[in-house]
Amino acid sequence: MGKMISPQNLTIAATAVGLVGRESEIFRKVVLWSLGMLVVLCVLVGLQSTVLSGMLP
Repeated sequence: MGKMISPQNLTIAATAVGLVGRESEIFRKVVLWSLGMLVVLCVLVGLQSTVLSGMLP
């Protein structure tokens, strides 16, 4: 998840799509996706430790 918000990746993405100088806009959108992914993973880990314990080896 940290890879999504790294400055190097944001700069490369902005250059690739012609949004040079607008990295902050990309960052704002990516942070929301990153936080959403964090919530999903936290819920999954919580469920695996309780209800879905059969998924773990």
